[in-house]
Amino acid sequence: MRTGYVRFLRGLLILFGAGLAAFAVFLLPYFAELAAQHYTELSYLKIPILIFAYLSAVPFYIALHEGVQICGSILDSEPFSQRNRTAFRRAGICALTVSVWYLAGTLTMLGLGAQRPIIYAVGALVTCCALIFALLCAVLDQLLARAIELREENELTV
Repeated sequence: MRTGYVRFLRGLLILFGAGLAAFAVFLLPYFAELAAQHYTELSYLKIPILIFAYLSAVPFYIALHEGVQICGSILDSEPFSQRNRTAFRRAGICALTVSVWYLAGTLTMLGLGAQRPIIYAVGALVTCCALIFALLCAVLDQLLARAIELREENELTV
């Protein structure tokens, strides 16, 4: 098995998570302040949007952790395990949570009368990407279930 590739992927997941955390802690408040100064009619939404962004990061990091766990089980030579099925299921649920969260946030901004098209574009983009990821996790979960079933049948025949 090519463990170097899996280690590389796991490292990328960790690096991506650390980079996004640094962005959220250091740059997101700065950008929120700039946006509040530039768009004074929406400045009252600065804190709620920051809270929204930080809360939506929780399911994202749970899904990222599940990805690291899957890489770890592949490195442990257990790619077809129930643990991976559970990890895919959890990651899919987290993706659905992010999708619903951003859809609700976009509709809330629409209800508040925010007239900036970028708000709706970002909301739609994140919602669609999260739904696609949830679908991918569901397909991989079912594929893994079938592979586990075939492996168990093979072990019984031998």
